[in-house]
Amino acid sequence: MKKFAVGLILGLVVGIGLGGAGSARWARAKARRPERSSAVAVILPAKPIENAQALAKCLDALPYEVGFFAKDLETGRITERFGDRAVCLASMVKVFCLTELYRQKHEESLDVSTKIGVPDHGDLSLTAAADLMIGQSDNAATHALAEFLGRVNVNRIPSLLGLDSLSGNILPSEAVLRQTLDKRIFGGRHAVAGLPQHGAARDMAGFFERLLDKKVISESVSEDLVEFFAGHPMPFSNRYAGTYNFAGKGGNILWTRPPKHYAMMGWSLFVTKPSGGRLVLCVWGEWFPQDMDPEKQTEFLKFVTDSVIGILGG
Repeated sequence: MKKFAVGLILGLVVGIGLGGAGSARWARAKARRPERSSAVAVILPAKPIENAQALAKCLDALPYEVGFFAKDLETGRITERFGDRAVCLASMVKVFCLTELYRQKHEESLDVSTKIGVPDHGDLSLTAAADLMIGQSDNAATHALAEFLGRVNVNRIPSLLGLDSLSGNILPSEAVLRQTLDKRIFGGRHAVAGLPQHGAARDMAGFFERLLDKKVISESVSEDLVEFFAGHPMPFSNRYAGTYNFAGKGGNILWTRPPKHYAMMGWSLFVTKPSGGRLVLCVWGEWFPQDMDPEKQTEFLKFVTDSVIGILGG
């Protein structure tokens, strides 16, 4: 697996594979800009904030939007901020393509060793393509899988699971995604209802809660998915890295239409404690400033993640 930061910059540029005009212009503009210290260096506390009111006060003072939904599955305790707001989910939505793969394996006897053509990778088995999609957030592999499985089948997974806040076009085509990003960049600060590749943190965390309850499609599908995600651990934390296990999917988007700029990042996952207890959560940020590069966004969201885990009792 490539380093996470590299995957964020290269693999998840616009969620499912647009390395086109928007991201290219961002890269050129960034190269021309003089280096400036990001606001995150000023506001990021030295350690996580484990009090909900204090964390809210910290996040309220920021010039960008930040939200989350998290639940401790042992205690039932929940902490959230804008948990029902529709936001762009970027490559987090690739979990639904993976779900459709295993649904077809168990319900339609799909042979996951079947090979498909993946641009820049040649012929790969379906499982190898899935490894690229989740482990490296490879967009070519995602598109190839979606086309093979049927994009309409992938897009119906959220409704099958009762995740009603998630778009009915959760994994859109490149053309539709471009249109969606332009609507965001030229629209209001908050997304209008029903935009492709959008949904709420509550339902993204809810996907992983259903998964751990073995209620994603079937017990067999759920077990395969849990095993798959556990085999692709993600570095979504600083404080708890190495002691807690983090598994799920992250994503980011960089999109510009000068002088306008839209940047988001987020992840949705399940967390396993040394005790065996589990948490599910989704954390996101939108409208990050241009001088806050993806590495700084990552560190900031790790701080939010660690704070949220601390609020739930660590």
